[in-house]
Amino acid sequence: MTTYVYRHGKLVPKHLAEPLVTANGAPNVISDTMPETRHMANNQFYTSKAKFRAATKAAGCIEYGSEVATLLKPRKPAILDRGKRREDIRRAIYDLRNK
Repeated sequence: MTTYVYRHGKLVPKHLAEPLVTANGAPNVISDTMPETRHMANNQFYTSKAKFRAATKAAGCIEYGSEVATLLKPRKPAILDRGKRREDIRRAIYDLRNK
């Protein structure tokens, strides 16, 4: 069964019809430049995405959202015994009162 579409007010077989929208043939370019951004690890300003990412890696940090394996790994819960927990709470209260 043939499918028809409207082109210029006439029904035309779909396989013979020209597309309604044609791309202009221009490539899509993602620029390396960005607004001046301060890097929190080294306190320098960068306008290059590549240099910003290199500084992140050099500081031993990860860019949130780019490390899927790290983000999907389940965290191990911190296991504290009752005595350790009490001692940590006492120490925190002492630090708050004496500072």
